[in-house]
Amino acid sequence: MLSKGLVEQLENANLAGQKNEKIGAKALNASAILLFGVIYNRTVFLATTVVLARLLSPEDFGLVALGTSLLTILLAITELSLGSALIHQKEITEDDFNTAFTLGAIRGVLLAALMVVSGYIMAEAYHDERLIGVCAGLAVRPLLTGLGSPKYITYSKELSFGTVAFQEGLNFTIQFLVSVAWAYLTDSYWAIVAGTVAASVVGTVMTYMASPYVPKISFRSLSKLLHFSIWLTLNQAVSAVGNRFDNFLAGGWLGIATFGAYNVGNNTAGLITQSAILPLQRVLFPTFAKISHDKQRVQSAFQRSQSSLFAIGMAVGAGQALVAEPFVYLALGPHWPVAILVIQVIAPILGWQIVFGPANALASALGQTKMLFNRTLLLLIFRMPIVFIGLYFYGLPGLLISRAISGGIVVSIVNIYVVKKLTGLTLWDQLSVTWRSWVSGLAMAAVVLGLGANSAPISSHLDAAYALAWMISVGGIVYCGVHAFLWVVGGRSEIGIEAEIAKVLTKIYHRYRKIPQRSPL
Repeated sequence: MLSKGLVEQLENANLAGQKNEKIGAKALNASAILLFGVIYNRTVFLATTVVLARLLSPEDFGLVALGTSLLTILLAITELSLGSALIHQKEITEDDFNTAFTLGAIRGVLLAALMVVSGYIMAEAYHDERLIGVCAGLAVRPLLTGLGSPKYITYSKELSFGTVAFQEGLNFTIQFLVSVAWAYLTDSYWAIVAGTVAASVVGTVMTYMASPYVPKISFRSLSKLLHFSIWLTLNQAVSAVGNRFDNFLAGGWLGIATFGAYNVGNNTAGLITQSAILPLQRVLFPTFAKISHDKQRVQSAFQRSQSSLFAIGMAVGAGQALVAEPFVYLALGPHWPVAILVIQVIAPILGWQIVFGPANALASALGQTKMLFNRTLLLLIFRMPIVFIGLYFYGLPGLLISRAISGGIVVSIVNIYVVKKLTGLTLWDQLSVTWRSWVSGLAMAAVVLGLGANSAPISSHLDAAYALAWMISVGGIVYCGVHAFLWVVGGRSEIGIEAEIAKVLTKIYHRYRKIPQRSPL
């Protein structure tokens, strides 16, 4: 007969197991919702880029990209990570919400004013007075965002991302409609600015519709919120400078038109890869926070996320590089050769970097935000001279090569070390969960390049559409086929995207089997 203490332990273990299953199921559902939402958002964003590329010029894109780059850096430098701080709190009080709103509103007003002033400085630096109006128009975005409802973050905290996905989808839809309509009527770069402002208005209004809140000024939770967010703020500031400083250099050295084409290619390269990683990163933070006390579970969850993300990242990154020429010809037209080159170089790098995506979420969940800052600062120290030298001596090719070195080699070395410090996983532990993706990616590239070697040059939209169709079909079949084959012959590892897909399909199968069959009439 079991002792009372043993019975209680078994009951507690059973409850913990059920709770863990609920967390895992909720995280999986949240990931699926966000993935669907991000796919929709990226599709709409791509459609916006494609249509505007037909209506506007590369110079228009370059002009607005300079203002957007400035805004992105200012947003990151002043980012207080209040949402992450609220998610990290076990219990959120009304004082926490009020303090978050107060800080956000102050930041929004200051950023708007800073954008307006910076517009005059940039106009003088680039000898283009149009930048004054662009920066003033973009200043509306941080102002409105800072006035949003702070209670909206509770949807992310509780992994209830349905409302979040809907709101973000609506933002992108409004941006598409306004930008395209404005561009069609005016043929002006103001179309891009107008779409951004319209999306900001809708986004702010939606936060209050989903999470009603009466604004109140308060600083009672100031120290509590800033204590968590200070290193995240510094990390995002340094990261933004590291990721965007080359835009300002390129805009001056390459010219606004070439920079505009470079920026479109860069955004396109990251479009699909970010679609794969963003949903899981947003889910991983609250998920890791719930299991942060159990190191073994953290290691297992981290390896699973690494393996699954890299399987997607390799397929998307390498795949984008392979289809860059027909895709750009079909989507943007034959006058964007710079965008093709940028996608071919940058897309694989961004796909590879996905493997380290969960590190940010885990560090935040463990409260190791200072480590993220130290990592980002180290990357900036290495990246700035490499990019500067490449751009100064070799122009656009040098810029792309320097990004490959800094983003591929340097980033990998630093992140492998950070992951080891956070989880205890060795270099081999991290690389061993990605080997099937490496082999599958090389096989896909070999087959597509081999078949494409004898293909005729693309000279029409029909040629581009045909090439895009067969490359995606053949490449996808080879990649998925090799990946699945290696998983089976390798013993059907529990760590990998194949295992996750198998679990989902098994649940669907059992759910279908439980549906009672109707008797014939």
